[in-house]
Formats: sequence, structure tokens, C-alpha cells
Amino acid sequence: MRLLPPILMAASGMLLLSSCGAGAHAGKGTASLLNETEKHRLYAAALAASDSPLDSQVFKGACQSIGIFDKTGQPNDNYMVFVTRHVDWGTSPEAEDFRRQINTKEKAEAYLHEHLR
Repeated sequence: MRLLPPILMAASGMLLLSSCGAGAHAGKGTASLLNETEKHRLYAAALAASDSPLDSQVFKGACQSIGIFDKTGQPNDNYMVFVTRHVDWGTSPEAEDFRRQINTKEKAEAYLHEHLR
């Protein structure tokens, strides 16, 4: 549950950016190679690894890899749908287990380093 406030803060910021016209369509990338669980794990790890996700290149890179940011590092049309699903995923037992695996910034960074394509 400690990740829920940063998730909601990031979602609010991205909603503000997209309402200002910053959203764009994502190009093809690695997102199509990832299943939903992998996408949620990468997003959760990117949040956990970043003190300020909206300013973090690690966070932006993870979001680009999962297909919710465009190539310029801005949220695209998939972002809000994904974040809504991520909040639901975040309340699952699977998410709780995963958060225990990445319970430090260093562990979250290591997960990203190992799993980002």
C-alpha cells in the first residue's frame, strides 16, 4: 500500500499533462512483448526506484517499455487506462508479494535492470 500514494500522484500529474495536449500515441516497442503482470511489475518497480517518478529517467524508460509513454517521454493515450488497472493490480496478493521482493530502492533498481528490454 505504500506505493498507492505515488501511483495516484503520478496519475494525477499525467492526467494534467494529457489534458494540456502532452499525450501522444506510442510507437511499436517492447510493450507488445510483455504480459500484463510484467508491465505492472515494471511500473511498480519504477515507482519504487524513483524518489520523484515524473522527473526520473528510469521511470520514463520503464513507461516507454511498457507502452504508456511515447518516445519523447510523455504519457500517451494508454497511460490512464493502464494506471487505472495498476491501482486494481496493486491491491492483489500478487502485488503485495512483489512489493516485498522490491522493498528497497536498490532491489527495485536491480529488478528494472534485469527486466527492462
